[in-house]
Amino acid sequence: MESRYRDLNGYLRATFGEKVYKVGLVGGFTCPNRDGALGTGGCNFCNPESSRPLNHIPGMSITSQLEAGIAYMRRRHRAGSFLAYFQDCTTTYGHPETLEALYREALAFPGIVGLCLCTRPDSLHRPVLELLETLSKTHFLWVEIGVQSGSNETLSRMNRRHTAATALHAFRELHRRGIRTGAHIILGFPGETRDEAMGTAELVNETWTMGVKIQNLHVVRGTPLEKSYLAGEFSPLAIDEYAALAVDFLERLNPETVILRLTGEAPAHLTVAPEWSVNKMAVLGAVRGELARRNTFQGRLYKG
Repeated sequence: MESRYRDLNGYLRATFGEKVYKVGLVGGFTCPNRDGALGTGGCNFCNPESSRPLNHIPGMSITSQLEAGIAYMRRRHRAGSFLAYFQDCTTTYGHPETLEALYREALAFPGIVGLCLCTRPDSLHRPVLELLETLSKTHFLWVEIGVQSGSNETLSRMNRRHTAATALHAFRELHRRGIRTGAHIILGFPGETRDEAMGTAELVNETWTMGVKIQNLHVVRGTPLEKSYLAGEFSPLAIDEYAALAVDFLERLNPETVILRLTGEAPAHLTVAPEWSVNKMAVLGAVRGELARRNTFQGRLYKG
């Protein structure tokens, strides 16, 4: 049966002629919202420990991480090609020479066919953009920008310390240099209305990004959001509520945009709520089931 949305697996198969797997890496990055450049508390929902690969041991080099991660992927999936995925904190935040050494170490590893970088829209300064442009001319490169929401009120409540306009500017600068991009957004923020969530879909369309990660809000230990949840200040969406909101979002999204993911989870020992968020397959099943129930598809309400 034809998919009701444009999935990442299909895009990568079309690009590389085979299935390609991401290998998560820890580059030892920090964040301007943690080191004092913008703030010290971080975003209200963020605990950097929740994104560390399970097989990571502190002090491992990039090469050692790739050796371990690729060996695991080959055992489990018989995979042959991989994307090096830097995902800790803000992976374009640092001195360009330091960043280049990390990126090139990953790209030189056998079996690595490209690079994925997670970052904030305010951490793409000109020297870093020039480095990314150079790399993109000879390697597959995907820069994923944490947009999170198109609502400035939500961004302020979540202590993001950037605006929607900052995100739009970052996409323009990357696209002007021919760099492939993705947007990361979260659905289910406390106090955010459905209309505001749909406004995020319109913002993503306005960026002309190639891909989007759609993630359910989940409460992670050691975050301000955990304190707010335990104080009874909000309740996370139920799984059917998330599925409905995700499908609403997909219906409004440009049909050419690649869906990088439809769910996000932290390790079970770090997850406070909702319990369903740790079950990736259940969340995917709920979203796909809602698409089928409505007999709808990505881009059905896209206005172009």
